[in-house]
Order: sequence, then structure tokens, then C-alpha cells
Amino acid sequence: MEHALTHLISKFTYIAIVAVLSAAGLGVPISEDLTLLVAGGLAAREVTEFWPTLWAGYFGVLLGDVLIHHWGYRIGPAAYNHRLVQKHLSAERQERLRRHFEKHGFLTIVVGRHTPMLRAPIFFLAGASRVPLWKFALADALSAAVTVPIVVTLGFYFGEHLDDIRKKIHHFEWAIGGAVAVAVLIWFLLRRRRGRPADL
Repeated sequence: MEHALTHLISKFTYIAIVAVLSAAGLGVPISEDLTLLVAGGLAAREVTEFWPTLWAGYFGVLLGDVLIHHWGYRIGPAAYNHRLVQKHLSAERQERLRRHFEKHGFLTIVVGRHTPMLRAPIFFLAGASRVPLWKFALADALSAAVTVPIVVTLGFYFGEHLDDIRKKIHHFEWAIGGAVAVAVLIWFLLRRRRGRPADL
């Protein structure tokens, strides 16, 4: 996969970055992290420029996420029966997500962006649960603004060690997701204790 991505991005540069990341966001089995790492590595070799590569990566990630949100939105509640959802989420988790989207849509999306393997189903169900596009796009854009530059920069400086970097990124994403989830829980408990509604 790495060689195929390297060849594709070398030939079509920024268009390829956007197209591949958009497809990955829609569930095509292409690693988002690997694509960003390869893109950063090619920028280091001066096949592309660093800043246009970073912006293409950021735009491609957001475009893929918005497309999968739109897909879920068009299908509506029936999306919970989709094979993509059934494969990754048990009935109990689906019901929990419904409640989270109703009460804390913004924060659920932030956590979802940093949750490997569950990112696409969560975004898909955000649309199905009628989370407004503006709220989804804002939460996703703020979250991706943290991770995308980090991954592209790692590829730029350490592109020859992709396997090791991917493992570290995987752990890093889980750590961020866990930290955000704990912060949300603390915030929610404090709001309840003060008797104020937690409506993010």
C-alpha cells in the first residue's frame, strides 16, 4: 500500500492527496495516517511543497468526513442498520451513541475523530442522528487541526521509519481520545452537580 500511495501522490501530487483521503473517509480501506505520512515524506524529498501538502491533507480529511456525514444524513435513522455500523458497533453502543448525539453532539464528534476504527461509523451516525452540518464540520475541523499537522510533519522528518511512526500515532490517537473522553466526563459531572444543562 505504501508503494502504491507513493507512486500515486508522486504523479498527481495534491489532487491525489485530497482524492485518497476523501475515499478513506468514506470507508475505502486506505489508512488516513499512512497517506498523510507518505505525503509528508514526499514533501521532504521535494516532490511536493510542505505547506500545500499540509493544506491538501487537511482539506482531504475534512472532505471525506463531511461526505460520510452527508451520506448518513441522507439515509437517516435507517443508517443504524447499515453493515458498516453493525460490524463495528454493538446494539448497546449504538443506543449509547444515539443518546450522546442528542445531548453532546459536538463533543462526541471530537472524541470520534481521535478514536481509530470507530471514526467512520461515528461520523456516519452523526449524520443519521441529524447532527447539524455546521456543528459537525466545526468539531471535526478543530480536531483535525491538531492531528493532521502532527502526522504530516512526522512524515516530513521521519518518513523512512513509517512502520514505527504509525504504531506511535495509533497509541497517540487512543491517548488523545481517552483524555478528551475523561475531560468530557468531568465537565458533564461538574455541570450536573451545579444543576446546569450540559448541551454541547
